[in-house]
Amino acid sequence: MSTIGMLGSRFPYVRFGSGPEPLVVLPGLAFDNDPPTPMDGRLYGWSMRRLAAGRTVTVLRRPRGMAIAHAGDIGTDDIADLYASVLSEVPGRVDVMGLSTGGLIAQHLALRHPGLVRRLVLVVSGARIAEVGRQICQEWLVQVQQRNWRVLRGGLSASAVDGRTAQRLAKIAGGSGRLPDLRDVADFEATVKADLRHDTSAVLSDVSVPALVLGGRDDPFFPEPVLRATAAAIPGARVDVHAGGHGVPKHHSRWLQDQVAAYLNPARSRED
Repeated sequence: MSTIGMLGSRFPYVRFGSGPEPLVVLPGLAFDNDPPTPMDGRLYGWSMRRLAAGRTVTVLRRPRGMAIAHAGDIGTDDIADLYASVLSEVPGRVDVMGLSTGGLIAQHLALRHPGLVRRLVLVVSGARIAEVGRQICQEWLVQVQQRNWRVLRGGLSASAVDGRTAQRLAKIAGGSGRLPDLRDVADFEATVKADLRHDTSAVLSDVSVPALVLGGRDDPFFPEPVLRATAAAIPGARVDVHAGGHGVPKHHSRWLQDQVAAYLNPARSRED
């Protein structure tokens, strides 16, 4: 059973599971940020069902209208502060799993608000975007300026899967040309620019919570050297790299969820 809604009137969320341990998931970069539908709730609940054993999982999407409300350029640290304002209302500390851009934000949550974070999981995310990924982000910004919504949406869909055939199909299936909400356009552009400025290489040694880094060997945004350097910079962090690219969460979902579940529930994993 999933519930959907808005937290603090700005954060679209999906919640599923009924266990006592809270897990907050910060998803990757998205263009459209419409309020979640019941179908979204069912899809999230099904796709992450292995993480919900003994847990209540909340997928907390980007706050709507953040770019308009923020004076000046917004950074991933600023976005983390917005998330912290909501997480501070949850009793105790929560486990946080961030995917891609969500992982960039999660790093700052752990750095700036360690009292809110119990354990940190970074999925296809790292201290800094690699050069190939940076070029892709720059192309997205050009498409925003050109108002080429179909190409932009198709490119974003393709970036989340691996392999030429899968990427070609994703571009077709995800390439809608419908007019977007102007708030989403501003938020997306601001987030991509924040992603490009993000570099926590020099401060990850200050992370004081346990951390796990997972990703794909050939990810154009966060390839194996970035993943391993990120984990090496965080005291005591673990890292595991799977064959594949930025599409590891989709193509190897069972492996990923098993890794995360074993890390967050070591006693249960030994019993299994």
